Amino acid sequence: MTRPPPKFFGLASSTGLYLKLMFDIERLKAGGGTKAVQYAAMDAAVTASHILDWVLNELTPDAHLRLTGLKRGAKRKRDEPGPIITFIERNRNELGGIDYCRQIANSMKHMKISLGPAINGIGSTVKLKWTENQITSAHAIAYIQIKDNGDKINIVELFEDTAEQWRGFLIEEGLWVKQAPEIED
Repeated sequence: MTRPPPKFFGLASSTGLYLKLMFDIERLKAGGGTKAVQYAAMDAAVTASHILDWVLNELTPDAHLRLTGLKRGAKRKRDEPGPIITFIERNRNELGGIDYCRQIANSMKHMKISLGPAINGIGSTVKLKWTENQITSAHAIAYIQIKDNGDKINIVELFEDTAEQWRGFLIEEGLWVKQAPEIED
């Protein structure tokens, strides 16, 4: 019997999407030009935030209720927050990076920042290293700037922290799926 083709480019679990996040982070760390950094940062933000969609789908009904405060599939009023928002609010201390990643991903999609923490800006710049009077290296970095205090957060550090938070969560919740070894084409 022939197996049906996978619907999600071979991804079958939140663990698979976590591994894609790790790939996106490596692309971001590899740097290159400003556009390469910007695009890798966008990909990492979208991937990090959408792991939550997969997680909510994989949770048992009891775990869903515990982590969101909502019964899976329960009807809610239009103005009541859904499982994504309640999950983020209830798990903010353990999974703090997800809120920023979701905010970045949504701001790219909708061209405005409308949910989550107040981000003043998302950008990139070139970091120069000087030795005496000469530039010895230059690499592009991406960052977010927090509205309340003006702090700039290096996006690589944010994504690495978020990935670490996701890995711990997936293991703790029993959602970690051992992956088959990669086959080179």
